[in-house]
Amino acid sequence: MFPIFWRALCAHAWLRRLCAALLLSSIGSGLCFIVVYTELLARQAAPATLALSFVLSSAPGLLGSLLGERLLCRTDCRYVLMLGELAGLAGVLLLWQGMASSATYWLQLGTATATLGSGMALPALAHYGKARLAAHELPAAALLDTLAFACHVVMGVGAGTLLHGLLGNAWLLLLAASSFAGAVILLALTPAQAVVHHMAIQPLPARLDSRQRRALAILPALAAVGAPAMALLPTLLPLHSQQAQQVLPLLFARSLGQLCGPLLVSSQRLGRHNRGLMLGCLAGFSACYLAIAWLPWPSLALLLVFAAHVLSNVVFSLGWHGLLQTFDKQHTAAASARSYRNQVLVAAISSLLAGWLANNIGAASALLVCCAAGWLLAAWLTRQA
Repeated sequence: MFPIFWRALCAHAWLRRLCAALLLSSIGSGLCFIVVYTELLARQAAPATLALSFVLSSAPGLLGSLLGERLLCRTDCRYVLMLGELAGLAGVLLLWQGMASSATYWLQLGTATATLGSGMALPALAHYGKARLAAHELPAAALLDTLAFACHVVMGVGAGTLLHGLLGNAWLLLLAASSFAGAVILLALTPAQAVVHHMAIQPLPARLDSRQRRALAILPALAAVGAPAMALLPTLLPLHSQQAQQVLPLLFARSLGQLCGPLLVSSQRLGRHNRGLMLGCLAGFSACYLAIAWLPWPSLALLLVFAAHVLSNVVFSLGWHGLLQTFDKQHTAAASARSYRNQVLVAAISSLLAGWLANNIGAASALLVCCAAGWLLAAWLTRQA
């Protein structure tokens, strides 16, 4: 997929500007991620609180995607993307208040606000890529999210992990605010998408064929397996290891695996159903996390987390490309927004259940139950109609 993306990047100036804005925005979101987790760990948050914070890093995107879809019917993609970045900037201000207060709800409110902005931007980003790129360039649109995540990983989570001990959370938030502000400026300088490539945004039809239903189900299936494990990750280590200096490398390994997964997807796999491959990857993901829970070796945990998220993001890349390929230009925004909302709903329910179970039967046992249930749900969601 990457060679196709590189050729499209060299050919289109608008794509380079969009990628630069995504780069800055992703740095800001990665730094905020580090701030929230280190603050919660420093306050010795309970497993249920950590799970709730994980849910708030995705659930408000459901409302955001609805709002973004509505806004696309009334205004240009560029302005919807800018509003999403401004919401991220507002989230930084709330996190600043959370640092000054002993109440964790400010931290959670800041996370929720930034996530609302990400949800608003998602249908606009999908529509923009589908509208502006030719059919043979669609893998480039699918890799836009991977590019954003690369910056989130390397320059956000990675740099935040290294700088946390040197600068502290206050400076990290200042850097995050600058990143979101820079993204807004870049998007403001981007020519309006509607001038040349305007097309009406239409809701999805009431009846979908089997291929479209499968395309909509893949990302929620991934959430059913992945969300509980990611929500419980900080609680899977022994109690003496649940400090920022031990947990942050795991979070970085997780993000690095999410970055590398899409780069391993060959162009020959694109456009196929791939159900067996995806279920196999999800089973491998669960096996890696269960090994972390039952084999408390910190050095092995880094490798297992990395491998797990390589597998999960192979599924993500196949699912996102399939979604863009299956729906036409008028329906891409609505399809991506619906898939995202279903993904968020499944992730929220399963993560909260995982946190509740961890408080009652322990993190390792809760993970076993959730992994088994999640894989069965994924198999059902991706079944052939």
